[in-house]
Amino acid sequence: MATNQAPVGFSSPPPPLRKRRHKPDWLTAYMFLAPAAAIFAGFVVYPLFDGVSTAFTNRAVAQSGVFVGLQNFTHLFSDPQFRVAAWNSLLLTLGTVILKLVLGLTFAVLLSQPMPMRGVIRALAFLPWAVPGMIASLSFKWIFDEQSGVLQYLVLQLGLSDQPVYWLSDPSVALFAVAIAMVWQGLPFFTMMFVAALASIPSDLNEAAAIDGAGVVRRFFSVTLPQMYGVIAVTVMLSTIWTFNSFEMVFVLTGGGPAGRTHIMPTLAYDYAIAQSQLGLGSAVIVSVIPVFVILIFLLTKRMLNRGTE
Repeated sequence: MATNQAPVGFSSPPPPLRKRRHKPDWLTAYMFLAPAAAIFAGFVVYPLFDGVSTAFTNRAVAQSGVFVGLQNFTHLFSDPQFRVAAWNSLLLTLGTVILKLVLGLTFAVLLSQPMPMRGVIRALAFLPWAVPGMIASLSFKWIFDEQSGVLQYLVLQLGLSDQPVYWLSDPSVALFAVAIAMVWQGLPFFTMMFVAALASIPSDLNEAAAIDGAGVVRRFFSVTLPQMYGVIAVTVMLSTIWTFNSFEMVFVLTGGGPAGRTHIMPTLAYDYAIAQSQLGLGSAVIVSVIPVFVILIFLLTKRMLNRGTE
């Protein structure tokens, strides 16, 4: 008769283990996310919602105001000062970002070459990025000072001009001076990002292209640059946002003058909201360009990333 007993010296096989199904613990996840969500809502969502809602009211400093619909926006679109600020913001953002892109690529390539004391040179090149914006603005205000500024002294001593250059009070020169300061402050960020991108490119790609007979210029545009499209897209997008929203450089150097000719959107919003105590009008300045700004950033990022995947 057959028995179910195992032979002597052998143990019966263990019963098969059942797979335990781990149910997601949503409550624990929400508990961990709750502090971050509360901070995000308090410092980002609420101020954004309050700013957008204020744009549709006649709210002033220490006054709640009432809903006025699109009255603030119709006033802005008929205001010549708003058109000047919008044009200055667009011109300053595009001009400085393009210049920083070209110079950043050039400096990154140079700093990636073998050279003595390369680490020290890189540290000095990245130093302006560590300088706070207000300190940089005050430094450039001294440099561009029309009475005792170092740049005025050099222009006159080197014979570049027979007359003093009114860097911050001449409407045709003031915006250019602001652009120089913005490029100096933002260029190290481009250089740092591109140096890191160049270091991550496999060397065998350039070596293979060189074996195929490609020169230095062709290797850069056909091998190196396509590998950097993703980093370039992110860098340009971030710099565009920061440059467009830059406030302290224009505020400290020119204050929007002379005669409002160097106003950009943030300084015009400050002038309306704080100087003229029209918080609703000041909020409308920023809210009016949010859709256009988001579309431009989206198209720029999509174009750059699509080129990088080709």
